[in-house]
Amino acid sequence: MSSYSTEPQMPIVDLEVPPKQFNPVSLATSNQWKRAALMAKSASACRESDDSEDEVDTKQQIKYGSGFQAAMAIIHEYCDYSTIHGIRYLGEKKRPWLERLFWVSVFLLSICTCFKLTMNIWDKWNNNPVIVSFAEKSTPVWEIPFPSVTVCSETKSRQRAFNFTDKYWQIRDFKNNVTGVINFTDEEKATFGSVTQVCDAHLHDIKYGFDLRRGIEIIDELSALAPSFEESFLDCKWRNNPIKCNEIFHKYVTDEGVCYSFNSLSPAEIFRAEGIIPDIIFREDNRMNSEWSVESGYNINAKTETYPNRVLGPGAKAGLYLFLGGMELDFDDMCRGPVQGFKILLHTPGEVPQVAKQYFRIPFDQEVLISIRPKIITTSDGLKYYEPQRRQCYFQDERHLRYFNIYSQSNCELECLANYTLKVCECVKFSMPRNMNAPVCGAGRLQCYNDAEDELLLKEFQQGMSQDGENTRAETDCNCLPSCTSIAYEAEISQADFDYKTVARQNPNGQQQQQKQEGMKMSRVSISFKEAQFLTSRRSELYGTTDFLANCGGLLGLFMGVSTLSIVELVYFCTVRLISNLRMRRKTRRELSLAANKEA
Repeated sequence: MSSYSTEPQMPIVDLEVPPKQFNPVSLATSNQWKRAALMAKSASACRESDDSEDEVDTKQQIKYGSGFQAAMAIIHEYCDYSTIHGIRYLGEKKRPWLERLFWVSVFLLSICTCFKLTMNIWDKWNNNPVIVSFAEKSTPVWEIPFPSVTVCSETKSRQRAFNFTDKYWQIRDFKNNVTGVINFTDEEKATFGSVTQVCDAHLHDIKYGFDLRRGIEIIDELSALAPSFEESFLDCKWRNNPIKCNEIFHKYVTDEGVCYSFNSLSPAEIFRAEGIIPDIIFREDNRMNSEWSVESGYNINAKTETYPNRVLGPGAKAGLYLFLGGMELDFDDMCRGPVQGFKILLHTPGEVPQVAKQYFRIPFDQEVLISIRPKIITTSDGLKYYEPQRRQCYFQDERHLRYFNIYSQSNCELECLANYTLKVCECVKFSMPRNMNAPVCGAGRLQCYNDAEDELLLKEFQQGMSQDGENTRAETDCNCLPSCTSIAYEAEISQADFDYKTVARQNPNGQQQQQKQEGMKMSRVSISFKEAQFLTSRRSELYGTTDFLANCGGLLGLFMGVSTLSIVELVYFCTVRLISNLRMRRKTRRELSLAANKEA
């Protein structure tokens, strides 16, 4: 039959659908998005004329598809537009499964390799953030103070004042039942106990004395028994200028008893108000606060003659000269052993000297030359934002000590020992920092505070080793890390015989001088800086935040092509783009629903 026939054709008539038979329920079927896409495609043909068929399909799924279809379409859209390498191949449609598997494997391998190398960088940044290296330039000696010089005599009890050796053997014979009675007065018992606390440890096996004493009584007794200042310090020079020794040396209480210190800060500057007790105050300093601090150094306006003292150059003429002496008939070989002379400790002006731990021995009849080589460690400002445990040091304002104004590792350890001794023995040694209410141990508890010190060292060792495998020390009860800016005075010592008697005989007034020095032994000490300048060590960032980000960014770029904008892009697709698509989808559905209601 011809197509131009006037006779109606039944199939065409049957295909016509009257508008009134339109059913809006059919929009909810599984193919709803396809039919809706056809309706919208003609209206937006001019806008989407440049889009590919896949792009149009993705956009229509987001607008009109079911929730699962919209979610998958958003993922495909991200894969199409992502700048991360390899992602677009995972989202391509109509690609063979083998090709998809290849890109999935490559992508996962890149992620694993990048993650492992990034964790290595994180480990270095987190556990080894600090490197100690030499500073960019050397430091002249006039920028740091001359060390505090603390001198302690080995003669703790003059034989003419109190024969400690005789009293010791009397007590030992009594303990061994050799003799039955000890005719000691309470004063002699107290004096013996005071001297025992500064004698060698091999004498501590005899427990004899009071359990508790007043600290001022022990110090007064030790001061009365020690050699006089005039006998010990015969002559002094500072920067090659003669000076009276009592003008530059001051009495100081240490664990070795009563000693004398040069160039140390006053107790009011070292101790807090709670730690200043009458037992340790021997002098009143008529001077202003020091013009020096550990972290900032000397004030820029500080003069040559400042406090604490400093020198202008190296060599013996620019340092400290001491002429020391002692009366031979006062020597006591039982308390300190057969070696007589002096102990000298070089320390930072703000530290309390602990002579028993580290010292130089100055024997009699010797001339000793001490050449100082300062060892200074500073810390860069970039490390201030790190935790102290990571950088392994404290700045001055980070660690508060109860008794000390100035933080140093030495002061912190001394305070911790005092607190631990008070806890274990219910008293402290006379030389330990304390407040007015803390009891002071007598000779009866001497063994207790010695054992407490050993126990604390063992406890600190065990706690510090608990963080095995890492380069940082674990946090301990004391937790006395070094100061971030510290000064140590290392020394080179040379000595020779000092034949002062020959010199005295050659002097025109030698006979008269020899009579004055009859029975006296002498030593001569010279202390000075070895060089005019020295190298300073400096803690700085091994891996700073910038280095860490640069290394991580390099790895991410090398293995995945990721940049900061790639991360922003991912966040954008998960937030802004997702919200925009959801709003567009809700708006489109609302319009379709209104259109369907009108047609109904």
